[in-house]
Amino acid sequence: DWCCWLDDVQLYECVRFSDVPSSYWAYSCIDKLAANNITGGCAPGVYCPTQSVTRAQMAIFLLRGIHGSSYVPPAATGAAFGDVPAAHWAAAWIEQLYDEGITGGCGAGIYCPENPVTRAQMAIFLLRAKHGSSYTPPAIGTGTGFSDVPDTHWAAAWIKQLAAEGITSGCSASNYCPEASVSRDQMAIFLVRTFNLP
Repeated sequence: DWCCWLDDVQLYECVRFSDVPSSYWAYSCIDKLAANNITGGCAPGVYCPTQSVTRAQMAIFLLRGIHGSSYVPPAATGAAFGDVPAAHWAAAWIEQLYDEGITGGCGAGIYCPENPVTRAQMAIFLLRAKHGSSYTPPAIGTGTGFSDVPDTHWAAAWIKQLAAEGITSGCSASNYCPEASVSRDQMAIFLVRTFNLP
């Protein structure tokens, strides 16, 4: 238990991570992510909420969300991507994400493991993780609902569907910020909503 009690009196604030107080805007979702053992933070006792999520970290988040907190992927071979050797710390997770058809990488034969995940990429990651690798979002129809995501944007249909499913409402009243990187606090919210974590 991460709380300290004495004779039914709470001695200090009940938080898992010292950098995420209960007043933090994403506290509830970060706490749920930890309670479901999707993450243990970025270091002992801290979550690093404003750090960008890398593509390597995203592989772990997604596979734990899909398969549960006790999931361990098969050993890595190093054959999936030229920039992810078998010795890479997240190689097994990245290769499994590829094997499950959730990612094809960031370019010809590479995964870009240390690159931050953009909000456009995240829409595809989340919807494929939720609905399966063969999922294709509905046609865009009339507009995406975001002023900074034209119908011609490469991820327009995915972004519109992510909003339609209530996983995101954008980065402001009318924008989605598709090329912005996803922070760890934002990702907690996206993951809780995608996988309906209790």
